[in-house]
Amino acid sequence: MGMNVGINEYTLAIITTNKNMQNGGGCPIFYADNEKDLQQKAMLMSKCVSGMVHEMTSGTLIVVKH
Repeated sequence: MGMNVGINEYTLAIITTNKNMQNGGGCPIFYADNEKDLQQKAMLMSKCVSGMVHEMTSGTLIVVKH
């Protein structure tokens, strides 16, 4: 049996309506104009990278790879 070595779970993107949120790490932040734009950007990004969308707070979503 081989060992699964590497990063298996990680955050790919943060999508938020909070224009004051700043990047403090290596994860890109994408700003949305409203709730509809937030949902649309998260859906498109998750499809492109085969990731899952999770709500962190109202107005902030993350796309993660499981």
